[in-house]
Amino acid sequence: MRSMQSVNILVIVAFLIGAASATNDNSTISVEQPTIVSAVYKYSPSKVAAGVAGGLYFVASLCLFTRLFMNKAWWGLCLPIASTLMSVGFFMRIPMAMNPNSLPIFMVQSLLTLLPPAAYLAFNYILYGRFIVNCVDRRYSWIKPERVARYFVISDITTFLIQGAGGGLEASTNETSEKLGADVLLAGLILQTLSFAFFMILVLHVWHSIIRDGFLPRQEPWGPILWILMFSSTAYMVRCIYRVIELGQGTGGYLLTHEIYFYLLDSLPLLIGICTYIFYWPSKYLEASVKSVHEMEVTEQI
Repeated sequence: MRSMQSVNILVIVAFLIGAASATNDNSTISVEQPTIVSAVYKYSPSKVAAGVAGGLYFVASLCLFTRLFMNKAWWGLCLPIASTLMSVGFFMRIPMAMNPNSLPIFMVQSLLTLLPPAAYLAFNYILYGRFIVNCVDRRYSWIKPERVARYFVISDITTFLIQGAGGGLEASTNETSEKLGADVLLAGLILQTLSFAFFMILVLHVWHSIIRDGFLPRQEPWGPILWILMFSSTAYMVRCIYRVIELGQGTGGYLLTHEIYFYLLDSLPLLIGICTYIFYWPSKYLEASVKSVHEMEVTEQI
């Protein structure tokens, strides 16, 4: 626990250094020479901050791949792959800052920093299902554990499509369509946040039900999984809330036009969430469970 706290502190310090660099390096782009970057962000992206973030995500990806291969937990492959893609996305902000009018570079970096977090959430959905099936009684889950990942991934894809439709309308030159697009985009993001909030409630319900039946998670080999799920999910939720507020403020909003918040309230919470699995890879807790479903059912009957 202490080692994880120490590393998390180092990660936060590194991000603060990068964020501070983002604050210092950001400069107002001349209105006489508008670029794609200036039109969207209203600032010049910091190359130092992008390098620091990309480097930290790359190191995290290597550690996650190591964990995955050591445990042969192929079901969790989505996490290190997504982290690697996000690392590339941050590194792409460097050429984006050097070529602010390059649409391909802008699109690639946008996609590689916006899409990977969906895989982080999917990893948690899969872990939840495996935890219920392998460690405790299925009755603790409101939803059949085998279907949890499927339902929530479908929900995320649906909300992404809504956001995509809103983004398409927002790009219209018609003022009415543009306003409608912004509202649809925000609605999609809010629905995605609510969907993930429901998943967190699902985890809390399981936790509460297990304790109510007399089991103490901290004394069980599978106990850390509940803590890991809630800790990482809370970190991801910080990012979700930030994105809703950022989008709600509009194109010229304070959060969108200040790069430091992109790193502190978006990139950092996500990094802390995935780094949790570097120190507490769930396979060993799933495999070490001494409480079979049958044993828990017998205990309940007694």
